[in-house]
Amino acid sequence: MIRILHTADLHLGAPLPSLGEAEGRRQSDFLQTFERLLTLAIKNEVQMFLVAGDLFDSPKPDADLVGKVQAGIKRLAERGILTVLLPGTHDNTVGADSVYRRHEFSGVVLLSSPVVEEPVGIEVAGEEVFLYGFAYRSFASDDAMAGMVRRKPEGIHIGLLHGSRQGSPEWEYRKKDLPFDLATLQQWGLDYVALGHYHNYETLESGGRLYGCYPGSPEGKRFGENGPRFCALVSVEPGRATVEPLPVGSRILDELTLDLSGSETLQAASDKIRELRSSDLLLRLTLTGVVEAPLDLKTLHARTAGDFFHLEFVDKTQLFDSDFARRIETEETVRGVFVRRSRQLMDEASPERRQVVEDAFREVLIRFQSFGGGQS
Repeated sequence: MIRILHTADLHLGAPLPSLGEAEGRRQSDFLQTFERLLTLAIKNEVQMFLVAGDLFDSPKPDADLVGKVQAGIKRLAERGILTVLLPGTHDNTVGADSVYRRHEFSGVVLLSSPVVEEPVGIEVAGEEVFLYGFAYRSFASDDAMAGMVRRKPEGIHIGLLHGSRQGSPEWEYRKKDLPFDLATLQQWGLDYVALGHYHNYETLESGGRLYGCYPGSPEGKRFGENGPRFCALVSVEPGRATVEPLPVGSRILDELTLDLSGSETLQAASDKIRELRSSDLLLRLTLTGVVEAPLDLKTLHARTAGDFFHLEFVDKTQLFDSDFARRIETEETVRGVFVRRSRQLMDEASPERRQVVEDAFREVLIRFQSFGGGQS
């Protein structure tokens, strides 16, 4: 039996412009999590460290970043842990200036061939191990999936695949996404398939047997990669594999909904939002409910963003049914005329258009509010 730490989709060096001033700190999180993965590999006394694609976010990462990865891999090698790298869709080998062509990763098994002519045979902890994996290239990998089939009965046979499980909501099935299903893994006859490309943790099992696992991205790169993040601690022997998810992420992404019904001031809305505060949370917050005054989201964000690592709003609040809207509707003012006309448009709108009218109504009333006096 051998022990493996399996990870994928680290996306080191990924640009994260939506985070604004926090972008650099979040990029540092990704690198620190890489270091945490190395520490977990050492602590758990694994024999192999597998990265199933997209170690880097780009085929041409910054040289300083590459140097830090090389140093980390050397740290594993000094403790007798073998690193196996599979290029992914982001850090592909297509260009002559690809990171895996320009830089040397000493002591690493790099599965960079576009097809598996023969598996890579190595000895690990006294076991004969065979590695299957290919770096997809559109002009050379047409039949590459067929090359993942087990070649011989003896030893431990491990596959690495950066591909998309059919039925996953995460990805379109482009040719380079290498769609597959559980039956595909079963046909290959491998003892374990280390998967990458799908960013949430998932095991592929049938009949009490584990065939493969997605560890997911160890740090959430975008919303949808919410909650705790993991790597996979895998034990493999001929005909059997077991996996344990190990928490690894440094910060949490989440998407929540908050009902602001009855919030008559920005202060009241701010207080509700601050109840969710966490300095390690990246939060996309959908605001709902009937509010009693138009919310100036820019000001609201300025008041609350400091309570989070990152905060963004999706405004789904409603003003049409508020006492505020009914009160100003009777005014003989430009504002009153606007509300009455908007009410007419809302009554005539199709269900699909009602949200558009609501959004416009809210935005214009915010402008009226700003012109006539701020919120407190």
